[in-house]
Amino acid sequence: MNAMFSNPQTQINTGFAVPPFGTAVVPGIPAAILNSPLMKRGGFDIFSGIADENIRNSLLAEAIQQQEVMTESNISDEDTEEIRGGAPRRKFLSSAGGEYQRAFYQSDWLLKFLRELTLPFLQPTGEYGTFSYYARTGDFLEIHRDISACDVAVITCLENKFGADKSGGKLCLYPNRTHELLSKIRDTPEECAYKIFLEDGQTLVMYGGIVPHALLPVAEDQSRTVSVLCYQAF
Repeated sequence: MNAMFSNPQTQINTGFAVPPFGTAVVPGIPAAILNSPLMKRGGFDIFSGIADENIRNSLLAEAIQQQEVMTESNISDEDTEEIRGGAPRRKFLSSAGGEYQRAFYQSDWLLKFLRELTLPFLQPTGEYGTFSYYARTGDFLEIHRDISACDVAVITCLENKFGADKSGGKLCLYPNRTHELLSKIRDTPEECAYKIFLEDGQTLVMYGGIVPHALLPVAEDQSRTVSVLCYQAF
C-alpha cells in the first residue's frame, strides 16, 4: 500500500489542566494508540492501492445498485455533543453495503494491513459497511468525532464527479485539535484545518473517534460516492 499523506508536524496533546467541576473533558489518548504507526503520522493517512481498479469498480457498481435502498440523513439542529458521537448537522444520502463490500470489509488481508497500521486487536464493528452519497448541492457532514463503535474509519472514494467548481466536498480534518471540545472547534473551523481531496480509488484511514473531522459542502453539479467501513479498537 502506498501512503500518500503524512503529517510529521502534528502536535498531540496528552495532558490537560484540571477543568472546573462539571466541564466536559476530552479523554486522553490511550498509550497503545499513541504508539501506533497511524497516530505517529497524525492519526490519519491516505493510501493508494487498498482499493485497486478492480475493487473500486466493483464497489462503485454495488454502490450504484444500493441506491435503490438509500435513505436521507438530514439534521439541522445544533449538536450539543462535546466528545464523540452525537448528532452532527448533516445532509446526505446513504445505504447499507452489499455482499461485495462485506467481503472487502471482512477480508483477512485488509484486517492484517489495518492492524499493522493501528492496533493488533482491531476488529470490524459489524458485518456490513455503508455507502454514502453526497449527490446534491450543499450535502455535507458537520465537525464531529465518530461514534464509540468506530474507532478507526476506512473511507474509500469510489467516484467524485465535478461541475465547474472543483473546490467542494473536501474532507476537513483537525489532527492538531484532538484534545479540544467539539464546540470550540466548530466555533473556529478554519484553525488548524487540513482540507483534503480524495481522488477516485484513494482510501483514508483515520482514528475517527480521536481526530475531529467534517465533510465540507459539495459544490453545484458535484457528486461524491464513498465506501465507509468502521472498526473497533477495544
